[in-house]
Amino acid sequence: MRKEEVPGQSAKPLPPRENAVLEVEGRYIEIDSGGFLIDPADWEPAVAVYMAELDGVELGDDHWLLIDFLNRFYAEYQIAPEIPVLARNLCKDHQDCRWTRRYIKSLFPGGAKSACRYAGLPAPVGRSCG
Repeated sequence: MRKEEVPGQSAKPLPPRENAVLEVEGRYIEIDSGGFLIDPADWEPAVAVYMAELDGVELGDDHWLLIDFLNRFYAEYQIAPEIPVLARNLCKDHQDCRWTRRYIKSLFPGGAKSACRYAGLPAPVGRSCG
């Protein structure tokens, strides 16, 4: 627990921060301070739609293609892919090589990190989702 030093006062522990909660179709879903799901099992397409609406994004076919890929990749490897892995696989699977960092950024306001958030993946570590 962090302690905050204030001149003339003894250090007092800060209260623990609680996670935020989204209400999606009557379900309460915990998210961390970055907007990522605490429990990936809480994800469903309605969660992605709700998160996108909050960001002012309307999800189209390419959004869902990337979200689906991220879900499948995470289910198999328990980590989000780095952009080169993501691009290479989407290029190979769909014979469509437009999946660059710039293209993903044009789809999602926060780039691959937003895509991972919409896909229900936990907060990225290292270079995953980026």
